[in-house]
Amino acid sequence: MMMGRQLLCAAAVALAGPAAAQQGKPVPEVHFLSWPAASYSQYAESANYVAEEWEKLGLKVFMDQQAFPNPMLKMWFNDHDFDAVLSSLSGAPHRLEPDFFTNAQFNSANSSPGSWNVGEYSNPEFDRLGNEQLGIFDKTKRQKIIYELQRILFEDQPEAVLYSPVRRFAVNTKNMEIDGYEDNPQGLRANANVMRMRSKRDQNLVRIGWTVEFSVLNPTAARTLEETEIAALLYDRLLWIGSDGVPQNWLATSVEEVSDTEIIVKIRGDHTFSDGKPVTAEDVKFSFDYMKKWEAPYFVQYLSRVDTVEAVDATTVRFTLTEPYAPFIMNTLGQMYVLPKHVWETLVDDLGIETPQQFANDNPVGSGPFTVKYRREGSELYLARRADHFAPALSDILHVVFGSAEIVGQSLKAGSIDVSFQPVPPNGVEEFSEHPDLKLYEAQSNGINAVRYKVTGPVFSNRDLRRALFYAVPYEKIRDEIQDGNAVLTSTPIAPVNAFWHNPDIPAPEHDLDKARAILKEAGFSWDDDGRLHFPPE
Repeated sequence: MMMGRQLLCAAAVALAGPAAAQQGKPVPEVHFLSWPAASYSQYAESANYVAEEWEKLGLKVFMDQQAFPNPMLKMWFNDHDFDAVLSSLSGAPHRLEPDFFTNAQFNSANSSPGSWNVGEYSNPEFDRLGNEQLGIFDKTKRQKIIYELQRILFEDQPEAVLYSPVRRFAVNTKNMEIDGYEDNPQGLRANANVMRMRSKRDQNLVRIGWTVEFSVLNPTAARTLEETEIAALLYDRLLWIGSDGVPQNWLATSVEEVSDTEIIVKIRGDHTFSDGKPVTAEDVKFSFDYMKKWEAPYFVQYLSRVDTVEAVDATTVRFTLTEPYAPFIMNTLGQMYVLPKHVWETLVDDLGIETPQQFANDNPVGSGPFTVKYRREGSELYLARRADHFAPALSDILHVVFGSAEIVGQSLKAGSIDVSFQPVPPNGVEEFSEHPDLKLYEAQSNGINAVRYKVTGPVFSNRDLRRALFYAVPYEKIRDEIQDGNAVLTSTPIAPVNAFWHNPDIPAPEHDLDKARAILKEAGFSWDDDGRLHFPPE
């Protein structure tokens, strides 16, 4: 398949020598979980580029491209069924909170199925510092710890960060316009921009195309950023996180931090759910209690420090925390949805299901700016604007699912869709730019693409191997050939665009197979006559 699987690496063989007699076991074949090339060619190609370099070091690699979202998400987040996975964590304003890309991803407490530490990394000092920074409100003091967390991750290499992407999205200006585009890490995908999309069609409908299926409309079952952002159009959050990472009032009218562990939130007193029933403080209390009780996978870690939620009166909610939690405003109040108590309270018993996650929720009742007009599984999701919402959207939205990124682009040029949520591939930027009807919007993401290792597995439990492979990633080649230069190289999971929290002292990415071999040899690794890499003798 790849030349590295057929040809011996002369440098590796040369290192075998007399040490071969005392070799340890051969490093097992690497199960590399990757993305489907038809829909995510850049991710698939990046994984292939990395695998080719690994093979030059004597590793055998099985590339396992799986459909996204399923079964890939299940293998990635639930089963941890991989040795390495091409991890793509999208940028978003609320992910400017530094805990997300550090402690949330790598604290050993988050290693259970469905949580963020999919590689099952564990380091007691990292855990201690990760937990400590959660209670520090002084940004300068907290910054020092966030810097140290990044240093530890660089030393341990539970993942090899490839780059932070620059993404371009396109619209067909014959059919729609954006009433005041907001520069946002998510680009056009940001709900702030979705709300501003104005149709030029008689139907007042904006058609959005991409390759992501919307199989989940149940907020208690949401797992991906895409699923949570769709849900946020149906269910209001208390706060809206601006593109600069600053929380803004949304359903809430004020937030008072009485102390480090007591927060009082006032909500609008004149807002209703889509069935006409009022939104009250009791619904807010119910939502937080309910999500915590049923361990909603995307939100449970943000609720762990919530001790009690009290509806003081119809529009006032008091949150009491078990301990100080610096990300509470952004991570908890800025992401949790408000559910209608009258819909969800007895739902499990009424339907005879074991958990609310099993509820399809085909006709959501929410307080958000849209309602679901219809959903055709695997093909379309129609969201109708609520004219009576306190911040009404400008047009209805129709999400159309396509089988490949190429078809999305063709449909946009033809005018059958108005917006592409599929990033324009780097090699297509010039063609899209020259099209008379298309307009491109560029977004510097705060997300990252990386190779995440399962550090409890048979291959990457060895720290020296992971450290060596830091030098076995063709960073610049991936950036220049696959991303056409539209990426920022970084060795830390907090991207440079998040400047205050990004540690500038972490060494820059470096591709050097000779250094990788030297680290392996010094650690006791060896190569057999076929160039296959072996662990140090036991």
